[in-house]
This record gives sequence, structure tokens and C-alpha cells, in this order.
Amino acid sequence: MHDVLIVLGYCNNPADPVFRARVDKAVELHDQGMAPQIIMSGCCSDKLDIKPKQTEAAVMRDYAVDKGIPASAILLEEESVCTLGNFYFTKTHILEPCSWYHVGFISTPWHTYRSNYLASMVLGPDYVVTGYESAIPDGWSDEDNQRSETYNRDMLEQTRTQLAQINPGDHEAIASYLGTPPRG
Repeated sequence: MHDVLIVLGYCNNPADPVFRARVDKAVELHDQGMAPQIIMSGCCSDKLDIKPKQTEAAVMRDYAVDKGIPASAILLEEESVCTLGNFYFTKTHILEPCSWYHVGFISTPWHTYRSNYLASMVLGPDYVVTGYESAIPDGWSDEDNQRSETYNRDMLEQTRTQLAQINPGDHEAIASYLGTPPRG
């Protein structure tokens, strides 16, 4: 059992198979009693020139409510533009004020191992964190999965290099990297 589940943002399009896979997994885990609360995390991608009218978090909330999750069980983190930010803003704005230290997060299979690293770096040793993999997104081919896995492994190595001098849990030091793409 966790204090809360965190859904890492991807996009604000509920028709997108990655979006659906992540939120559907959160709904499944909530329905199984894994956590009483869900945090939907994300403003929009840092790759967008113009912010959308609704954040990723708000669209995920609406989708989850349509799937039967009570709106009162959902909190929103609407500032982040990347996975590092998902954990940073969730920690500083929600987890710390609520004293929630047992968290689960949901992402897609090829993104989970990088997300595990980012969670450990941002949240640090005071948190018990479990990563949950969503289903493979509908319509994704083996080639799509391989391309995404290769990209995320490369990003993980670049991120490790970028954050090499930071101690796990030092979110103040990590704040200077928010919105800064990792470079190898």
C-alpha cells in the first residue's frame, strides 16, 4: 500500500495510447486499493512552443474520473514540463506538505527504469518508491517499443552524467536542472 500514486505526464490527448496506458494502470492500481490518492503530474511538454489550454494533469484527471475514480481522490501537479519536474514539483508541492513517503509511480515500460533513477535522485532515501509499468500502448509495434527503449536508455545515461554531482534527495540542487535537457 502506498500513500499516493503518481502518474507521470506524457501528453494532454486522451486518445493517445501512451496517455491511456499510463492512466488506465493508475485506475487499475487505485481500484485494487494500492493507494487512496492519485497525483496526475504534468503541465505540458517542454518541446511545445505554446502551452495547451488544459494541462496534462487536468486531462488525465478528467479521463480517470470518467473511468470511475472520484475527483476527490485526485490531486494535480501542473507545473512540470519533464519527468525530472514531475518528481520535483510533486515532492515540493504535495508529498512534503502531506508527509507522504510511500509512493508508487506509473509510466510506460521503456520509461520506468529512467523514472526510477529520477525518483531516487529527486525524492531521495527518505522515500519508499515503487515504479509500475503500464501496458504496452495499443498499436505500438516491436519497432516502436525498441526505438523508445533505446531513446530512454540513452537519456538515462545522459541524465546520470548531468546529475552526477548531486546527492540523492537534494531537490534544491536539482531545481537548477528543471527544463534543461540532459546532455551526454
